Amino acid sequence: MLAQRPRTDRAFERLYRSNVHDVYRYALAVLPTPEDAEDVTQTTFLNAYRIHHRGEAPSSPNTWLIGIAHELCQQRARHSATLDEVAYEDHVDQAVPEDDGPSANDVRRALGLLPFELRAVLIMREVEERPYVEIAEILGISLPRVETLIFRARRGLREELEGALTCHEAERAVSRNLDGLLSRAERRALRAHVRECDDCERFDRSQRAQRAALRALAKVSLPDSLSSFFCEDAPESGSLSRA
Repeated sequence: MLAQRPRTDRAFERLYRSNVHDVYRYALAVLPTPEDAEDVTQTTFLNAYRIHHRGEAPSSPNTWLIGIAHELCQQRARHSATLDEVAYEDHVDQAVPEDDGPSANDVRRALGLLPFELRAVLIMREVEERPYVEIAEILGISLPRVETLIFRARRGLREELEGALTCHEAERAVSRNLDGLLSRAERRALRAHVRECDDCERFDRSQRAQRAALRALAKVSLPDSLSSFFCEDAPESGSLSRA
């Protein structure tokens, strides 16, 4: 049936199948329920289809689609006063390993308590593993602002998990070191500080375990309802499955 559709529809179906998992995974990580994530994913591609049908072709489709999804998620956050307090569903339990690092309950609770902006940037960096330049493009902010938000998000998540730190400069150095932003001299200074400060030594270990737990959120399955943008048994007119 897809082969009989107009060329633009076939092209969009290929774009959909190449990117739907990334969009759904992002929405699932920043929203409280799988139902919310599914709805945002569908709306993202409906909006994208309308733009695509006008002949507009973004240079980076994945970044463009995540940007649309981010705006939709942000709208939901603005209209829900309790979004930052709601607990995450059981799908996170299956994604985050139970070991010496943060537990699934810990990560779910801490993510739910972070402000939306911090939760979003943390998911983009840790779960999606997007570079700073791409995050800046999606959010429409500067690279220094991205670095600041990622630092604040990591610190906020850690504070929710283990309590506040006293060594602010060491905290920032640990966060920047995760992304390879420290010079050799800065790394030496950080190692020297961590050797002398038990709090920062624990923080350094927790950040590495926290990253592993966050990246485990990427291992999610795509719902059957999102397997194709077009209904497989739809008429040849090319009608949308969710229009």
